[in-house]
Amino acid sequence: MAETAAAKGYSVLGFSSHAPIPFETTWAIREERLPEYAAEIRRLKKAWAPGGECAIQAGRSLEILLGLEIDWYEGLRSPRDALFDPIGLDYKLGSVHYIAPKGCLPFTVDSSAENFGRDAQAAIGGEGHLLYEDYYARLTRMIAEGGFDIVGHFDLVSRNNTDGRWFDEDSPGYLSAAFAAAEALEGSPIVVEINLGGLARGKMKRPHPSLPIVKRLKELGVRVTFCADAHCPEHLGVHIDAARALAKAAGYESAAIFSGGVWSETGLDEV
Repeated sequence: MAETAAAKGYSVLGFSSHAPIPFETTWAIREERLPEYAAEIRRLKKAWAPGGECAIQAGRSLEILLGLEIDWYEGLRSPRDALFDPIGLDYKLGSVHYIAPKGCLPFTVDSSAENFGRDAQAAIGGEGHLLYEDYYARLTRMIAEGGFDIVGHFDLVSRNNTDGRWFDEDSPGYLSAAFAAAEALEGSPIVVEINLGGLARGKMKRPHPSLPIVKRLKELGVRVTFCADAHCPEHLGVHIDAARALAKAAGYESAAIFSGGVWSETGLDEV
């Protein structure tokens, strides 16, 4: 990842693997491996710093950041959890993946289309509005609780809603739910990512979040940053023009960049 980022002209690369959650998954780091993960990222930090072995070999340095994407799962996991304090993270990314409309067994909104369809049908039948209502209610509660720096893939509930399969993303009900979560960010230092992972993996035709949501974020004075959400090196830098175009269409002139321990604004064409 670091070698590819340097070759593609990155100056800062943040690693934010999925943090442990207190039940078995196929994608989250196991709690006992957190120290190993942190140690490896710190090794990369040193190797890619000016004068480091990798920086010398590549002919350029790269600022490496240690982060985690931490699920907000009410009563079980939160970005505020003390579990993550000893690691010394540079940043935390807070995300909602699990929903449980009508009190059903929780399921993830970004599983395969087949699995999501099965779970959603069992949970809500034809009442698609229950999906986004539950998702955005959870997102709003996560934002209110805080303890993190970046909101991950703000409208992830749309990932499996191809061609409006489950709900209309332009409907007043949907936008009201999404805007309520956005409004919880007003006056907050939390940044929202423009996420390109769905595009890179062929699951979306646009970045997250949608243009109406990004416009509302701009009206509320919420800052945005760009995130590759790269699951492999080839995803780095892909579709960056789509992120720029979305931000510009919403009225942004700059994006927030985290470097040297602080956020600063950089013109969109320079990102």
